[in-house]
Amino acid sequence: MSDILSQEEVDALLSAVSSGEVSVGNGGGMEISSPSIAIQTSAPQIANIAPKQVGLYDFRRPDRVSKDQMRTLQNLHEGFARLLSTTLSSMLRTLVEIELVSVDQLTYQEVIMSISSPSCIYVFQMEPLESSAIIEINPSLVFTMLDRLFGGQGRGLETNRELTDIERAVINKIVERGLMDLKEVWENIGIFSPKMEGYETNPLFVQIAPPGETVVLISLEVKMRNGSGLMSLCFPFILLESIIDKLSGESWISSQKTTTQETRRLVERELGNTPLTLRCQIGETRLTVRDFLQLGIGDVLVLDKLANSDLVVFVEDRPEFLGKPGVVGRNKSIQITAIIDREVGDVDR
Repeated sequence: MSDILSQEEVDALLSAVSSGEVSVGNGGGMEISSPSIAIQTSAPQIANIAPKQVGLYDFRRPDRVSKDQMRTLQNLHEGFARLLSTTLSSMLRTLVEIELVSVDQLTYQEVIMSISSPSCIYVFQMEPLESSAIIEINPSLVFTMLDRLFGGQGRGLETNRELTDIERAVINKIVERGLMDLKEVWENIGIFSPKMEGYETNPLFVQIAPPGETVVLISLEVKMRNGSGLMSLCFPFILLESIIDKLSGESWISSQKTTTQETRRLVERELGNTPLTLRCQIGETRLTVRDFLQLGIGDVLVLDKLANSDLVVFVEDRPEFLGKPGVVGRNKSIQITAIIDREVGDVDR
């Protein structure tokens, strides 16, 4: 038979299907019997195909912040962890290490249910952004810091309790310093003014977003010599919505062109102990090889500099400063009088 069915054959095939006169043969073929036509086709064996891996998606918890934006938030708060580590080390007068544990998207209800009661929860604003955010410090970490500030070794309490007025006033100072560090890190995104708004011990009384609202939870682990604990930042999506475009990878890279104070301090700390070669050039003169070979003790060379003129100071063979020679004690020295701007060829005095 031909490969192409005629209209009559197609009509007969459809009629056979509707009447149920269909039988499947042992060879994998299909035989359809009809008073007007009999058609037999053979189909190839179908190989076993592995099912596709399907990822689960919860429509009750949509990811409103993309992976690229989450990565930017992670980079931001890694810088915050380094800066806050330096701040707490100076305040507590002990080595404090802070590590970014995770950056997650959750619902606000899940965040609230994960906080123990009583806890140390501060509500703050990031003016001019709308809505509020929270910073939560685990009680074990709070009492470890309090013990250190009050002259102890930095040991926590075995039982949890609420803070006294004096203890709360001390922790307020720590949180205020932490918010200033947060402001400095967020300068890559924009100019914000964190402002402490309230304090709560029961997480059920903190309502900064609807229970089903998407929030970004940043978890930090604070480690000290005799104790450790978690510190968390919770940002509702409504707070991040107005700046969500600035959290893209391209915006983040372009913002890094502007050096922040935290970046400057980090670079200065890394380069602070780098050895450099510093030399001062008194002057120059030109000699023939014959005159150079005939130089002896007591000969005088005429240089291109006057006795009272500034000398060029080289840092790693690059002219950077001008200065005047002198003596400090028994050591020869030079006093810097100007900075050479090599890009425009000017001297800044």
